[in-house]
This record gives sequence, structure tokens and C-alpha cells, in this order.
Amino acid sequence: MRGRAIARRYAWALVTSVTDQEYSRISSELRAFLKAFNETELGEILASPFIAMEKKKSLVEEIAHRFNFHRKARNFLVLLVERNRISLFPMVMEFFRQFWNSAHNIHEFTMITAVEPPEDVVEKIKKILSEKFGGKIILKSQVDSSIIGGLILKKGYTVYDGSIEKQLELIKRKIVEGE
Repeated sequence: MRGRAIARRYAWALVTSVTDQEYSRISSELRAFLKAFNETELGEILASPFIAMEKKKSLVEEIAHRFNFHRKARNFLVLLVERNRISLFPMVMEFFRQFWNSAHNIHEFTMITAVEPPEDVVEKIKKILSEKFGGKIILKSQVDSSIIGGLILKKGYTVYDGSIEKQLELIKRKIVEGE
């Protein structure tokens, strides 16, 4: 629980320090670093208590220099290393995205369907969501062949289940309760 609270504070500090013009670049750089952090030994190296702090900082500096990271992205990563918080980086990035979206009225949804929906259907759903929630809608599509039909929308921990399976379950419940 303590790690989540710390990750939230770092994420909020990052959100408040990044301007709208810088967001795209810094977010992209940090996501690339996160991918390397998760998919290579980079995360283990940076979180290791057996590797000297100066070596970790110089590794982050070298990566930032080699890939021409924005000064704020580089400083943020170095700060996480210096404060021994780099192991929280994946969680910080999740909160960073959530906080940024919330502060800028951006709503991210995942739409799960049995088959890939036509683009006009996706646009209609985006329009409906935009009318309901306001702001910018980001709709990621995911195919799950176990769904009979219909769709499921997820926004964070909220699930809007409009699948045929769910509708049949509701009809069944009404029939059983009606007896």
C-alpha cells in the first residue's frame, strides 16, 4: 500500500511539471524506457542493491543521452534512482497516464468484441461515449472470440457489459426470480 502512495506522489509531481507541448515527447520517452525496464535486465540492474548508485545513475544518464531524452524525462529517471524508487517506475507510469488523462478530460476505454468491428461502428461508439463523458475519447479495440456477440466496454475498473452472454444471463435471472 505504501508503494502505491509513493508512486502516486511521483506521478503527480511529473504531471504537474510537464507542459502540454512537452507531454507527447516525454511520455513517449518514458514509455520506451519502461518497455526496456520491463523486457530486459535494465529493471533488475537499476533496482539491485548490489550495484552502486553512481553506476545506476551513469547508466540512466547514458541511455538518456544516447536516445536524446528530454531534460525532464532524464531528471525524473535519475531522481527515481537516487531516491531508490526506481522499482516503482512501472506503477508511477500507470498513475502518470491516469492523472494526465484526468487533468485533460481524456477518457480511455477498451472495447472488447467477438470480431473486429467496422470503423463506422467504432466512430458511432466514440460519439456516444463523447456525448456521455465529454472530452476526448480514446477507444482501444480488443477481440475476444469467447464473446457470443455484443460488446464490453472497460474504463479503468468499471465494466459496461453489453455482451449477448450478459443479456441472456439477465433474462435467465428474471425468469428464475419471477417464478
